[in-house]
Amino acid sequence: MNTNSSSAIVANIHSKVCEAYERISPNIHKTRLLPSSEFSDKFSCSLFLKMEHEQRTGSFKLRGAHNKLSQMKQDKNFTVVTASSGNHGLACLDAMAKYGIRGRIVVPSNIAKAKKDKLTKKGADLIFHGTDCNEPEALGRKMATENEDVEYVSPYNDVDIIVGQGTLGLEILADLPSLQYLFVSVGGGGLMAGVAAYVKTVNPDVVIVGCQPENSPVMLESIKAGDIVEYVSSPTLSEGTAGGIEPGTITFPICRDLVDHWQVLSEDDIKWGIEYMWRTHGAVVEGAAGMALAAARNMKDAIKGKSVCVVLCGGNIDSMTLKTIMADFNKT
Repeated sequence: MNTNSSSAIVANIHSKVCEAYERISPNIHKTRLLPSSEFSDKFSCSLFLKMEHEQRTGSFKLRGAHNKLSQMKQDKNFTVVTASSGNHGLACLDAMAKYGIRGRIVVPSNIAKAKKDKLTKKGADLIFHGTDCNEPEALGRKMATENEDVEYVSPYNDVDIIVGQGTLGLEILADLPSLQYLFVSVGGGGLMAGVAAYVKTVNPDVVIVGCQPENSPVMLESIKAGDIVEYVSSPTLSEGTAGGIEPGTITFPICRDLVDHWQVLSEDDIKWGIEYMWRTHGAVVEGAAGMALAAARNMKDAIKGKSVCVVLCGGNIDSMTLKTIMADFNKT
């Protein structure tokens, strides 16, 4: 059982976020913090949407990728390999182009079509392997251990990646110092670890809510068990947060110690969040983002009268999936 406190790693992450923000800010967008008046009026709160789906590659992952790759050596013989369900791969591809680094991306064979198409269009060197995100991660690490000129870039189990994602928390608190509740989707935990480490250090009173799909609540089940567990996931619209977690990941104790509440969302909840963002804000978000908004709705009693932020972590959704969800809601 993992009983180590996360306090040292949390302090380390927080101490590096401001420097990371200065480093990467020329190469990322400072995304909008948008008030949602309809949601706020309906549920008697002040809800703000962190529009990270508007980031250049369509997700928050750009922050971590630029923070990591900008500090890597630039040598003609040096390459990177990473593993991704899509968004991290798109972000690394962007950073590789910026810093002149060559690399390959291991993706699951069942990668979402929208993400596969974007990667292919941008010229990514893809390796298809397995169907659970654990499998591409294991292959990526293996490739790096077999070649000293290849470095593995984890999508979440890496301090530089986590620190980069933590810059999102810096932006939120700068724009919304009155923040009381923060909703963040969780897969491997890189986004949550970075944002929670920064936000909780600056303001420990902020209530942080971790959001996972009921078809793949791997981090929550691991926390319940006291260590990373193998969990058989089912397909979910929140495919960006689905699948197994690398054993020993540094995100585990941070999520365990800093997340105050967990929300486990059904597929209908996730559909509602996606549809709500399109109907009320004309915004296209992916399942992981819709999931976080649905979590806020499901905690309507707790957030009443509170200042709330929902992180809309990504917007890379298949067009047919979106059309199907809209059609289903139009029937009701």
